[in-house]
Amino acid sequence: MSKRIYEHRHLDNSYPVANPGDPKVQRPPVTRRGKVMPGPNYRGLEGRTAIVQGQVFIVAIILIVQLWLITSALHELLSGRAATLTWLALISAAGFVLALIVTFWPRRRVKTM
Repeated sequence: MSKRIYEHRHLDNSYPVANPGDPKVQRPPVTRRGKVMPGPNYRGLEGRTAIVQGQVFIVAIILIVQLWLITSALHELLSGRAATLTWLALISAAGFVLALIVTFWPRRRVKTM
């Protein structure tokens, strides 16, 4: 029965490779006692949770302000006063850019450490 299971093996114990262009997987470094050494744990950095919570809070405030801007822009549009629509659109676009910066800037800094 075991011969039938392992018939697909070659004599040199190699298996068909799914992605031949991928680099070889290397084992993590080990200590003298044979235990695996820990690698960099960027998600467990001190203060990372506080940074993420701050990001969520700031983006939530920006979202609430943008909802208020959309509401006031619709009110201005339906009232026939289109003079302030440009300013409201620019402020909303600035809020969107600020939300993108708040979301992606700290992540880039953590990856380069």
